[in-house]
Amino acid sequence: MAKLELNLHTKTGDVQYEEHHVSGQKYLDLMNMKIEFEKAKTITIVDVLEERLKFTASLFSDEKVTAEAILQGTDPWELITMLDRIEDAVLGVVPGEEKKEV
Repeated sequence: MAKLELNLHTKTGDVQYEEHHVSGQKYLDLMNMKIEFEKAKTITIVDVLEERLKFTASLFSDEKVTAEAILQGTDPWELITMLDRIEDAVLGVVPGEEKKEV
């Protein structure tokens, strides 16, 4: 079973990408990204979204998974939910369990 799954809509149909191994370095990268958000004196929601998209794309070894591909292949009403789900997987959050403070 894949550790991460990402379904993207394409012109030719939906495509599922899977990643079976994610380096522990990605946990640290996610924490550092969140710290940078907190330290920024001026940051927009667009800046945050773009960084989250880049981070998510970096988790997948398939070159077709890019920030742009994720943005184009995800319905707008699902985008934040999908980013949260993948970040939760990196953090080891189990669906249905209460999130732990880090």
